[in-house]
Amino acid sequence: MPISKDKKESVLAELRAELERAEGALFTDFRGVDVAGMTALRALLRAEGVRYYVAKRTLAELALAEEPAETVELLLAGATGIAFVAEEPVRVAKILVDFQKEYETFTIKGGLWGGEFLAASQVGQLARTPPREVLWAKLLGAMNAPVGSFAAVLAGVVRRAVATLQAIADQKGTETENAGN
Repeated sequence: MPISKDKKESVLAELRAELERAEGALFTDFRGVDVAGMTALRALLRAEGVRYYVAKRTLAELALAEEPAETVELLLAGATGIAFVAEEPVRVAKILVDFQKEYETFTIKGGLWGGEFLAASQVGQLARTPPREVLWAKLLGAMNAPVGSFAAVLAGVVRRAVATLQAIADQKGTETENAGN
């Protein structure tokens, strides 16, 4: 059923606004996924604050007019779903890769992130990246390790100094006892 010109303009404006607002977009081919599967995928993405949009090719082409033609052709081949990602691409990529394991006909075509094209393999690598919290914890641990080592060395120096002073005190105490006898 054809849609009116006003509706097309509205959808195009909405697509362009989503592309401008989002940090990036991941493109999928959802052919062969049943309604229940698509509903589940959208719910998973919505929980991450991601909007999944099923795009009409001509409107998506117009929205991506600033991108190179070969990129647009690759991203919009077949039935296209676009996940507009606001900030955390790793979680979204993981959701899409996991969903792809469940529905073999579902494929990830690639994406656009920060004005750069991401191939499907790069989206897969992104999905294997640890979450932001884990990366922060590793970074803080790496930054804390030298400080902890330095503190341990200083504690060892203090321990040795105390042990030396204790040995001197014990020796003087023994000399005092021997002199008294």
